[in-house]
Amino acid sequence: MEIQTIALVFMLFLGLVGIKGHAETINYVVIDNQAKPFQIEDGAKKHSGIITDIITAIFKGSAYEVKFHTLPFNRMMKMLSTGKIKNWITYGSPSWGGVQAQYLSRLPVYHVEHKLVTNPSYAGEVDEVEDLFGKTLILLHGFDYPGLEPYLQAETIKEIRVKNHDSAFRLLKRLSDKAGFVEMSLRIEYNLKQTNRDPAMFVLKNFSTVISDYDIHLAMDPDMEFSFDVFVNDRLAALTRDGTLKRIVDSYQ
Repeated sequence: MEIQTIALVFMLFLGLVGIKGHAETINYVVIDNQAKPFQIEDGAKKHSGIITDIITAIFKGSAYEVKFHTLPFNRMMKMLSTGKIKNWITYGSPSWGGVQAQYLSRLPVYHVEHKLVTNPSYAGEVDEVEDLFGKTLILLHGFDYPGLEPYLQAETIKEIRVKNHDSAFRLLKRLSDKAGFVEMSLRIEYNLKQTNRDPAMFVLKNFSTVISDYDIHLAMDPDMEFSFDVFVNDRLAALTRDGTLKRIVDSYQ
């Protein structure tokens, strides 16, 4: 009788923690080659970066198994929005819209500011969006830019899309004073170092009058079980309190 009771309790426990296959495997989605230093994947498939290190810290020692998926940005967005990937986690912001803004962690993981990267010969500051009318901006392929989208669609501001930061810096050099590259400050500084470029060769202009500063959060599958939401938010709060989150961010600055 005692053995039967223990077996029954064990079965009830399995039912409570949800042995349904819903939450044991978590699909962590990485943007291919455009999100450094938030998400970094080298040729040996070694993952690092601010978001990746935070995800690793959150699930360290837990019962969850994290499976990595590296996808081009547009394909990632399509697969997440159509439900082709379930039980996913990545990063997002309320400023972005779409699935990356629907179900976010309670606490932010990073505060973002944008800059306009130019050659020294590029004249003028950006005090308002009208200062960009008739000019050309270099932007990353597939990404949305809050504050710029209506003007890009109306072609009031011209755009050239590139696949990565190296292409953006090369194009910027070639176009001289004819264009500027819009990007987050952290990603500018990190990728200048990674591509062995001298930061003194470029000018970073304030862009907060066009794209306001905003917070980045962890973004999760809206259909994820509630217990997963609680787990992620509790772990993120603990990492924030003990200074782990700050140490991760600081290591990439």
